[in-house]
Amino acid sequence: MLVLDTRSLPARERAEAFQATVSANCSASMATFEDPAAIHAKMTVSDFGAAKVFNIDASGTTLRRTPAIARSSAETSIVLALPMRTDNHLSWAREDRLYGPRDLMLVDLSLPYVYGWEGGGASYALHVDVDQLGVPRDMIHAAAREPRRSPLYDLVRDHVARVTAQAEQLADGPGAAELGAASAELMRALVVSAAGDGRRLGDAMQSSMQARVQAYVRTNLRDPDLTPARIAAANAISLRALYKLYETMGQSLERSIIEQRLQGARTDLTASHRRYTSIAALARAWGFSNPSFFSTKFREAFGVTPRQLVAARAVPGRRELATSSSAGDGGLG
Repeated sequence: MLVLDTRSLPARERAEAFQATVSANCSASMATFEDPAAIHAKMTVSDFGAAKVFNIDASGTTLRRTPAIARSSAETSIVLALPMRTDNHLSWAREDRLYGPRDLMLVDLSLPYVYGWEGGGASYALHVDVDQLGVPRDMIHAAAREPRRSPLYDLVRDHVARVTAQAEQLADGPGAAELGAASAELMRALVVSAAGDGRRLGDAMQSSMQARVQAYVRTNLRDPDLTPARIAAANAISLRALYKLYETMGQSLERSIIEQRLQGARTDLTASHRRYTSIAALARAWGFSNPSFFSTKFREAFGVTPRQLVAARAVPGRRELATSSSAGDGGLG
């Protein structure tokens, strides 16, 4: 949900609107701007039940949560944040660091901090309530100093990147609450493993297994070599445990992967800007090596073939995609 777009406001009102929107949806803080006369910002909030996503795209900005603000505000969110496009600066608890677009930050928003970026930058963040995590704050703070210690770091970072980048679409889907719960489990496992708490690690890894496996599958859906053996190895479980996990979820692993790929392909087909010019190219992009198999499964899932779906959505006057085929490379139009 869009909560702020400064383009719709007079220039004199933008700073106050930015301040109010951040404090209401992220954490109470004071905002200052690199160029107060040229503030531009867009903010969105997406609800996933156990988690929420708060994304900011803005001109040069600094957010300060002072000790006085921290003492007077009961903030409960723990955040995994990703800098976008530029390096972001974060100071908290005597830590002063610069984070790049491939870095994942773990932040307790109840603490004082200084956070921001220069130029046109952004921060995409996944928020989970500290009570939802069920781990003490001192463990969170230990993990925040070096989250890369966790063997789950890359997996969680990629999961957060995907969820935050597609938050508005995902929050409207039928699995939003389950995705939020899985995200909270992944955050908990990251905290426990990065903090080096061996006593809790086994429980955290076991409770997060479903979330970890599903996150890995979602991240690698487009890879045609996404095999059960590879999924099991990446998550340090046996093939038997992997199949048992999907049995407990009442799903077939193969069917689950195919269904998710088909959903992704359908989203691409119905997007306003199409990325592919043929059925074969679209199929390959979503891990299907056989276009005929892809079209058959697509029709079984949605009642129409990819070609029929595109034709039904064609707008008069718009240049249609290629309708001919070459060497089995079926056109989309």
